[in-house]
Amino acid sequence: MSKEQRKAQEREAMRNLILATAAEIVKEKGIQQLSIRKIAERMDYSAGSVYHYFEGKDDIVEQLLQQGYAEFMVGLVTGPEPLPEEESAEDRLRRSLAQYFRMTTAEGSPYRTVMLNDSPAVLSHTAVLHQGAAMERNAISMLCSTLREFKAMESRSEQEIELTAQVIWSAAFGLILRLTVEKDLPEAQREALIARHIEAMVHIARGQEDQNEA
Repeated sequence: MSKEQRKAQEREAMRNLILATAAEIVKEKGIQQLSIRKIAERMDYSAGSVYHYFEGKDDIVEQLLQQGYAEFMVGLVTGPEPLPEEESAEDRLRRSLAQYFRMTTAEGSPYRTVMLNDSPAVLSHTAVLHQGAAMERNAISMLCSTLREFKAMESRSEQEIELTAQVIWSAAFGLILRLTVEKDLPEAQREALIARHIEAMVHIARGQEDQNEA
């Protein structure tokens, strides 16, 4: 290994250590409480040492969000069980929503802290309600892709499909927040609420089909 390669590896290792330390602080105290000083203190380094690897807090936050979002999407797509070879649009919507709830309500998940942050740096990665979100957010894009497979959506415009995806996502987010706040609910009640929510969202996606069949 050349001297340059060794230096590159050492630099990457230090960047990863700084990001891991920042992630610990975010998990414990939230993004708003993150600072270069706190990262440096926890690592027993000077703030100048951190600035040697990152431009500032926003740079670190952006790296964390990109890293976290990529990991989140992998988990959302794959889930804990092997993917079925054939799957209807309804079953895919049920499975993806169920996995979404599992991941975001898991103990230690920073999801609520991140999604409730209204700083421009964070919103540039997490905003999902603007027109065109399906082109920028993989989670909304994936939901739109599933919705297009419903017969009821065949005649809908891309904007209507995106709006439906945004409403489904927002409804799930609201329930996630309440489940996080009301954390002492019996497990059976939590599961019943999630199951009922998922079926309600499937019904929304099937809405026109149900009317046509009536």
